[in-house]
Formats: sequence, structure tokens, C-alpha cells
Amino acid sequence: MFTVLTTPAGRKLHVSVSLDWTLGAALYRIAEVDGTITLGWTSDHYRCDCCTEPSIQLTYGKPAESPFTKRFEDPPTVFGVTLAAWTVYRASAMRPDRASGWLGVRREGTGGYDPEAPDGTRRRTAEIVYTITQHWLAQPWAQQLHRAHEQRHAPARLRLHAAAIRELEEKICHLTAELAEELTAAEEQERIISAGPVAPKWQRPDGLPATSGQLAA
Repeated sequence: MFTVLTTPAGRKLHVSVSLDWTLGAALYRIAEVDGTITLGWTSDHYRCDCCTEPSIQLTYGKPAESPFTKRFEDPPTVFGVTLAAWTVYRASAMRPDRASGWLGVRREGTGGYDPEAPDGTRRRTAEIVYTITQHWLAQPWAQQLHRAHEQRHAPARLRLHAAAIRELEEKICHLTAELAEELTAAEEQERIISAGPVAPKWQRPDGLPATSGQLAA
């Protein structure tokens, strides 16, 4: 799918969009940066209390199967700087005029380390990412891609839940046994209380009941 997008600053982006239904992601091939920016969802925030909206995972290039990959095919180049790695952000935090506070922008480095890109590159990248994200989320197929992403990760998540359920069941068995012991002990104390005070069996020669002091003696 080919389209022309306009950034908030009025710049045109000539974009070819392709969909990866296996990963549940959209690949934006942008002529102005001679590379691809891929938008999808992160699986790391599943059942995480850090945010209430799905977190977007952006890949500077075409995505790879391995989560450890940092160099991707067809990376974008912004102001002569080739971008690398991937980043996570929230749509509600986006700003088209700056990257700080919401978007990670790194350049290809050496020795396995990718330093932060220069300020100008980061600002223009933020403008581009803001624009394509707004387009992506407005498409009717965006939620279908999200479901494809969820389906991809469902088997692994099911295994995690199954393991958690087994662990909880073991804890419940242990706690149930402890509860039964405590209930038995509590019932015994209730029987002692309901039996009432103990009547003294020893009496004085005059027939009057003995006092506690006399019993002790």
C-alpha cells in the first residue's frame, strides 16, 4: 500500500506500507529516509501495571525473529545518521517536536554499543514516528494486527500461566492443611471455654467452698 503522509511541520513522507501477520506488525518503507520503520507491540508489558494502554515497539529496520537482534535490515537514515536497535513508547506520550521523554533514537555504533543519535536526528525522527504512528493506529487493520500479535505470544503466555497455576495449587494445598490444623485447635479452645469455670472439689470442714488461696495451700 502506497500513501503520502504529511507531518505536523508540513513535510511530505512517501510511504509504502506492508503488513506482517506473523509478527502482527506494519512495515513503513519511507522514501525520505531510504529505510524501513516497523511498528508493532511489545510483549514485555503483558499484565504489567506500569501503563494502561498497549505499548508500541518500534524497530529501526525490518524486524527479526530473535529478540536479541540489534542490527536490522533496511535501517532508516535521518540527516545522514543510520539508526539502529529498537525502542518502546506509548501513543499518548508522543510529541512531534521532540524525542525526549517518549522516543529512543540510537545510531549505529561499534563494539555492540549504539549511542544516542544527535539532537537534530532525534527531533526529525520523532516527527516521522509521530506521523506514521498516527496513520497506523487509524487504520482498520491495526486492531487485527494487534490480535495477530496476541495470538503469536499466547502459547508462551499460556505456559507461564499453567506454571503459575501449579505453583498456586501447591500453596493452596499447604495452606489448606495449615488452616485445618488451626481450625481444630480453635475448636478445642472453644470447647474449653464453653465448659465454664472449674468448680473446686475440696471444701472446708464447715461445708463452705474453699477459696483460691486455700486451694493453693
